[in-house]
Amino acid sequence: MGQSKQIHAAIDRIEDNDVAVLLLGDDEKTQVDLPLSLLPSGASDGDHLKITISIDKESRDAAASRVKSLQDKLTQKSGAQNHKDFKL
Repeated sequence: MGQSKQIHAAIDRIEDNDVAVLLLGDDEKTQVDLPLSLLPSGASDGDHLKITISIDKESRDAAASRVKSLQDKLTQKSGAQNHKDFKL
């Protein structure tokens, strides 16, 4: 697995019973709205969270492979194998 970063977050409030307003970072100055369904069950106003963000290399590689496969199929169907290289 690649590098990861852990971020402190505090739930400032819950809006409309489906959006949690989080204050991020040690200074809690960055505000982010997040669907309540993405938080642990029972999370509520005033709770503090640890959010871990990591790069998902396997997912990225799989997506690149899918795009490459689609590019190859498009090139074959267009009959332009030797004409122009393109990237999506």
